[in-house]
Amino acid sequence: MWLIAEYQPVTLFSFRSGVATSSGAKTLFLPTPFAVRTALLDAALRTKGFAAGAVAFDWIKEISIAVRPPVRVVVTNLFTKILKPTRKKEPEEAMDRTIAFREYAHLEGPLAFAFGVPLDTDIMELSALLGQVNYFGKRGSFFQLLAAPYTAEELPEGFVKMDGAYIKDGLIRARNADTFVLGIVQMMDDWGESLTFEKVNVYTDKKIAPVKDRVRKGVLLPYRLVKSSKGFSYYERV
Repeated sequence: MWLIAEYQPVTLFSFRSGVATSSGAKTLFLPTPFAVRTALLDAALRTKGFAAGAVAFDWIKEISIAVRPPVRVVVTNLFTKILKPTRKKEPEEAMDRTIAFREYAHLEGPLAFAFGVPLDTDIMELSALLGQVNYFGKRGSFFQLLAAPYTAEELPEGFVKMDGAYIKDGLIRARNADTFVLGIVQMMDDWGESLTFEKVNVYTDKKIAPVKDRVRKGVLLPYRLVKSSKGFSYYERV
């Protein structure tokens, strides 16, 4: 069973790729599976409490996620002034002024997610959590749920599973290698098999390991580059 929710972007979207540095923060086009699952867990903790959040973690980890991207994406790029902690041995000020590269994505059209729900998962609980989510990834990248989520027995046409190829133990792993489509590859992170609730809990000393707990997958998004210049790149869904 698939539960489908459509969101309307209401601000510019910005979510730095995990392979980019803070000084050269290139943005992804869409929220990653890691960001979507974490948003659901955050909603469970805020609305139902700590104990319910710990229980929700287990079934959130098991759901499959597919996406139907917006029709168009325009990525603007610019250099901006920022403050960063100084590295001087005897600094006069705690922060240094410097410049950094930033990208912001304008998403035209709804962004739809489809969640493959296991049989023992309460669809109504997932639907309620989706109504509590108003941003994905970076704070300020706001989304508005357009209508109540609805169910479908099969994954509708136009959705792409966000479960791409990744590297583990020096080998390429790919669950959906037979569903290759043309598009643009973006490295998106997801919850790893070894990730636990104690590791995502910011009040414990346990840390999230970048490779094992936070897996990076190459997800093929059905976009093509239409036009670009010094200040922007314009993509259309194919």
